[in-house]
Amino acid sequence: MMVPRPVSVLAHTFVLALSLFLCGHPAAAQKRATRFSAKPSNTVEAAALEFALSADELNELIGKKANVLTSNGKEESNVEITRFYTGRDESQIKSMEVKAENATRGKRLFAPRLVEMKVDDKTYQFQYLPSLKSAAVEDLTRKNAAISEKLRSSNEEFWEEIPEDEQLKYVDEYKEFLKKVGQHFAGFNMQLYETKYFLFYTDMPAKQVAPYLVKLDKMNEMLGQSFGFKPGHNIWRGKAVVVAFLAKQAFLEFEQEFYKRTETGNAIGLCHSHGNGKVIVSCYRGNDPNFFAAVLVHETAHGYIHRYKSTVPIPTWINEGIADWIAMMVVPSSKEVRFRQTEAAARLRQTHTFGGQFFNNDRLDGWQYGSASAIIQLMLKASPEQFKLFFNGIKEGLTWQDSLQRAYGLTVEQLSQVYGQTIGIPRLTP
Repeated sequence: MMVPRPVSVLAHTFVLALSLFLCGHPAAAQKRATRFSAKPSNTVEAAALEFALSADELNELIGKKANVLTSNGKEESNVEITRFYTGRDESQIKSMEVKAENATRGKRLFAPRLVEMKVDDKTYQFQYLPSLKSAAVEDLTRKNAAISEKLRSSNEEFWEEIPEDEQLKYVDEYKEFLKKVGQHFAGFNMQLYETKYFLFYTDMPAKQVAPYLVKLDKMNEMLGQSFGFKPGHNIWRGKAVVVAFLAKQAFLEFEQEFYKRTETGNAIGLCHSHGNGKVIVSCYRGNDPNFFAAVLVHETAHGYIHRYKSTVPIPTWINEGIADWIAMMVVPSSKEVRFRQTEAAARLRQTHTFGGQFFNNDRLDGWQYGSASAIIQLMLKASPEQFKLFFNGIKEGLTWQDSLQRAYGLTVEQLSQVYGQTIGIPRLTP
């Protein structure tokens, strides 16, 4: 939930501090002995080896038919795997040779350009290891089976891939819902605007709508890039629904009529993330179009996080931090997030502690949003790949503390200290 309040932190200072800290505190993942003779140089590479094929398993693929996807989007379809070129460690490949049917010679594909391979009913991902100049071949089927079992133990699950025909049915379902909204607000001249990912239903003048649609699409692209999706990936169950009003009273009436919610506090927007994957955002524009744009992106980002990978809920400080960070990136004209970061730093300089609340609370105080977005922003700047590993770990069933240790090699106390260094509190405690 985003309310009017909104920062800037010493980003470069944080990145430097985190980099120095990581150099002195290697991750547990790096300390583990592996079955590989060559060791990865960082936590991301170490994680890539967890479900990698052994040399024997790799050799068993030779002679089989495969579809191989490369980084330029081209697929080598129904080709025979004729050879894997490896270094000293025969489980890590430098390149592979494939041969098309009726071809007179094979074609060599080099590890940095390999993305994915399908053989029989299994999917494999190539995980390039820059420090070793080779790629591990990750058994995605085995990995997902292990994660699914872990998720089931906590009554969570992967979101299912939705066939295109079902996606269309969901979109039709939402349009029927929006018809009911329009009937309830018959005097509001509600209009539907549809994009590839969104159904935007509003009483705003048409000329005001286009910029908001652009920002929503940009948010979708940036989060997809941050989480490792291919361009054009649709994460939504059908599409995300946004119901946007000009006035607060209409927003309150919508909440009461369609969600039986009579108390919204100071919220300008709310994200309704349903257990079946449906996402509906309600909001009102008010008098500040820039702030509204930030609210719109923030609330819709919550829906994106809900729909990402699995049903596992994300801790509040991470969820709100990502939502505020993406709002700041997509709507730089709104200063709300930077104001909040400044306010958070000022408050923490008085107490030198988060007070044991910030990392564990289900709800944040307004100023705490500033710390959340600052920490997320700066973890991303330090290493987008490590942040992806951190976030994926949570969605795959790890506690956020364990995932932080796995991805960054940091404890909660250490993360607090690194953030504290950027705002003049080197001994900031959680």
